[in-house]
Amino acid sequence: MRVQELNAYLVANNNGRILFIKRSGGLWEFPGGRVEWGETPEQAAVRELKEETALMPAGVLKMLGMTSATYEKDGNEKHSIYIVYSCDTASDRHVLSEEHVEARWLAPYEAKFLKLGLNAEPVLDMLDSG
Repeated sequence: MRVQELNAYLVANNNGRILFIKRSGGLWEFPGGRVEWGETPEQAAVRELKEETALMPAGVLKMLGMTSATYEKDGNEKHSIYIVYSCDTASDRHVLSEEHVEARWLAPYEAKFLKLGLNAEPVLDMLDSG
């Protein structure tokens, strides 16, 4: 079965550092997830940031771009599209949800040493060009 999914990432910035969160499977990513029915991608990005880290944006979201990846998951072909935003946060004090096992505030160049998820990898290029 083929599954297509629209998601939103929110790259959280605080004092020149970016928040990366790690899933139990070992891949690092940004706060984000599925856009729910009736939600705008911006609303989904803010909701996911709050649900996954207890952080809130301090100011306006900036759209960085989009990523797209296809892969197999649970016997299905999956196509995940992410709309990527960035924002500043007033605090770096986060509380992780049960979905994630670790969080790190890093400079963008430090992220090159992390094992990133397929949709998170292209975001580093967006940060370099932004």
